[in-house]
Amino acid sequence: MENTTAWITSCKINNSGWSVNGNLGVPNDPANRHCAAVLAWIAEGNTPAPEFTDAELAANAQQVINSEALAYLSSTDWLVIRELDGGTVMPADIKQLRAEAREQVI
Repeated sequence: MENTTAWITSCKINNSGWSVNGNLGVPNDPANRHCAAVLAWIAEGNTPAPEFTDAELAANAQQVINSEALAYLSSTDWLVIRELDGGTVMPADIKQLRAEAREQVI
């Protein structure tokens, strides 16, 4: 590509294309003129930036962990209330799983 200021990143879905300067989606189709330009740019020895940084990938992964752990805690809160209200004791395995879920949340 002749534009040396182009910011090219790989697409997230099955390497289906590229994003150029954050506003032009280029499909992975050599018949597409923009794709041909990107492929020529890569052939010149350039490398597209990854779509996400390692820090962003880690943060996204932690968000998923947080969401799943909090959903589990929410779904079993009634067992805590029942036990505190003088009802049936919560099963030990549920207490253990709740403790593990709390440890995962950041």
